[in-house]
Order: sequence, then C-alpha cells, then structure tokens
Amino acid sequence: MNFKTTSILLLFLISLSPNLFSQNNDLRLNIGIPLGNYGKFDHSFAGADATNHPSVIIQLEKAWKENLSIGAYIGYTGQKHEYNLGFEEVKYNYYRFGTSLTYELNDWLLEMNLSPGNDIEMYTSIKTGLSLENKKTESSKLDGSSNPVYFSKSSNDLLVDLGILLGTRYHFSNQFGIFSELGWGNAGFFTIGTTFTL
Repeated sequence: MNFKTTSILLLFLISLSPNLFSQNNDLRLNIGIPLGNYGKFDHSFAGADATNHPSVIIQLEKAWKENLSIGAYIGYTGQKHEYNLGFEEVKYNYYRFGTSLTYELNDWLLEMNLSPGNDIEMYTSIKTGLSLENKKTESSKLDGSSNPVYFSKSSNDLLVDLGILLGTRYHFSNQFGIFSELGWGNAGFFTIGTTFTL
C-alpha cells in the first residue's frame, strides 16, 4: 500500500464523523497487524505459489456509554499468486473501511468472579464495513513464432464485511499499551498491535 493510498484512507477515517470525535472525551487509537487470512481474503489454491502482503488495520474509538465505545477503521490486506512456473500471476488487494462497536468485559467478568486481573482489559467488538477488492491477472506465453504475448486484466468489486472479535489490552502507561484480538473482522484470525490513548 503506497503513501498516497495510505494518506487517502487516513483522511477518510478522520472525516467519517467530525462531530463525534471533536468532543472532549478520551479517544483510543489502535494500530494492528492481522495474521492468518481467511475466507474472501484467502485465495490460496493447489499448484500456486502464494505470497501474503503485509496487512494493517487502523481503528479510532471513542467512549460512548458505560463500557461501550464506537469507532471507525480502515485497513489493507492482499495476496499474490504465481503459477505455471511464474508465467501467470494473480494479485488481490483489499482496501477496507467500516465501523465498530466495542463492549468492555471486565465489569461483567468481575461480577462472575472471573476477572483477568494484572491490569489486563478484555473486550469484544462487532465490526461492519466494506472491502474494495482489486483483482489483477497477468500472464505471458509464447506464440507460434516464439514471441512473448502478454495479457493483463483488472477488476474491482465491493464486498460486505461483518465480524466479531474477542480482545485483550495491557497498558504500560496511561497513553500507551498493546492489544491482541482473535476472531473474524480484521481480515486475519489473530491481530496484534499497539494502542494509544489520545
């Protein structure tokens, strides 16, 4: 994902809800790396040499009600597949954006005598959004005169994203910490990253 694309996505995130994020309440910024592609984000198939592009998700959250926060996210993931000894190649790029609703679990766990302790925060999130899928196919072969013939085709599709996650946070200070998430919603089964309180 190049700098221009990243800048556009960040501007989109900031502009999603200026009235919401302009209030004087704490914000949380999460920057994570999803691992383990699944479903529509995983096109691995037999006979292909698959390469996963580095994935990223950036999410901005704001406290809404007790133990509830709402937010918006942007993300990117992709794959490249080579087959027929590298003469054919298919690239998938996904540009993702959407909203999230997060519920903090610690108070509920405490009532059930299941508090994680050690300043670990647990939460669950529901995410809804869209993914712009860009698929590009390139191939080359020799014609009857042994001259290379190149073929290229590109297509775009808009896909719906729905997901639910279980996550944990640990803060080293009031402003900085780490988090991990497990589930569907980040284009990867497992996500690790850093969290900042703004």
